[in-house]
Amino acid sequence: MIDVSQLTSLISAFRVETEKESISPETVGKLLQDIVDLLATASTDAERQILDDWKTMLSQSIVVYDVEHATGIVDMEQMFLTLKGRSLRNGATFTSQVPLSAATEMQAGVMTASHVQAIMSLQSSLPQVQSAVTALQTTAQQQGGQLAAIQAASHIVTNIRQGESNATKIKLSLTKHDVRTGEDLQGLGTCQIAAATDSQAGAMTAAHVQSLANAKSDITTLQAKMRTVQGAGAVVDGATVFHIATDRVGIQLFGYNLATGERETELQDFYIPAASQYGAGVMTAAHCKQLEALRQAVYGSDGFSVNKTYFPLAIEINRGVDALRLHGALALVRQGYTPYLFRYSKKRNKRRINGIKDHGIMRKGWNVVGDSETITFGPLEEVKISKKVLPHRNIDLDDFDDYQWEPRFFVSEAYDRHSMPYVPYGKSKVQLMFEDDGGSFIKRKVRLLYGLAFANQKAGKRQRLLAQNLVTPIVPFHICNEFTEDGIQWIFER
Repeated sequence: MIDVSQLTSLISAFRVETEKESISPETVGKLLQDIVDLLATASTDAERQILDDWKTMLSQSIVVYDVEHATGIVDMEQMFLTLKGRSLRNGATFTSQVPLSAATEMQAGVMTASHVQAIMSLQSSLPQVQSAVTALQTTAQQQGGQLAAIQAASHIVTNIRQGESNATKIKLSLTKHDVRTGEDLQGLGTCQIAAATDSQAGAMTAAHVQSLANAKSDITTLQAKMRTVQGAGAVVDGATVFHIATDRVGIQLFGYNLATGERETELQDFYIPAASQYGAGVMTAAHCKQLEALRQAVYGSDGFSVNKTYFPLAIEINRGVDALRLHGALALVRQGYTPYLFRYSKKRNKRRINGIKDHGIMRKGWNVVGDSETITFGPLEEVKISKKVLPHRNIDLDDFDDYQWEPRFFVSEAYDRHSMPYVPYGKSKVQLMFEDDGGSFIKRKVRLLYGLAFANQKAGKRQRLLAQNLVTPIVPFHICNEFTEDGIQWIFER
């Protein structure tokens, strides 16, 4: 830019001229000449060249960067130098990023995050490396000591093989190596392994081998005998006696099949013939009549009867896995006897005296729960009870047939007003779970006593069943509860 301060001074001096004659061609010409002289000296060729160069430079896309505002952008593996600048042509702002390379083994550069992680890993591993180096040094010292010991021993054993032996001992032959000369010495020295005894291990002698041979022979003989036993068919583990006629008694055997290991309910049926003057046997109906006639002849018609006969029953329970079976039941049903289900409990029967309802005395013992209308038997003599005998609040009875063999149908499980399970049992409520003073729930396992027996049919439905009406003893069994993840489960037990 031209300095116009001197021109301004000349013009200011000219303007203050007040004399009329001062404004003349001479004074004006002098002022103009002075201005020309000042203009001539205001710009030289060098300065003009500079201005021309600047003009040429400004016509190009030249950017001037501001180094003071340089910043850096960093990620895990690279670093960028960010520079901010301005175009000299049009004044636009620019930002440039210059990547800086990572340092390598050949040239300097930026230390990346991987380098730092490697250094930190080496620092954390330094104690382990030092410990490993120490262990190697210790091992080297120990091996050096072992090597010295081996060299001091002069000989080491390199091979052991079996040598000459006898009936009671085993001899071992040793091969030694001379660590000083490198020579192998064969068969130097022997050692023996003594025979095994009842108290210590050792060599198997010829006597032991002979004993094993004899045992093998005995086992072979036993196997042959076992095949013979298995070929016999089955082993009997129970029997049921039943009446099949007036002059003989039948016997039904049941047990296991020896060949397959499976249980077979019936294995064989046979009968015992009647007793005679020449041999023992079954007491027939004719014998009973003769004995009754003799009894009446001796004691009279009101005397004590001695011809009371009890039929045997065999109950089978497989720990809740299978149904409750009563062997001999079907034979008694065919003869017209009535089955009864008992429960050992307290009971007071209702009664009416002079039109007033009342209860009888409390009695504890065997009380009838079901009879032939509510108790039946399956083809394998499994005991079934009608689902309508007892109320079952926790079972949807519509999903089941009328008669069921499962233990849960023999009990009537319910809940009290505190949502605690119990079982009505006669005049009692058997609690299955209760809460103690600390608020904890205690589970209780109970064993409810039941019984099965056969008797002559009662004259009336409400008539009490007396002991003298029974034709079989009462066979007892238990129904017990178990607590599972699905709730309370009932099972049969003896």
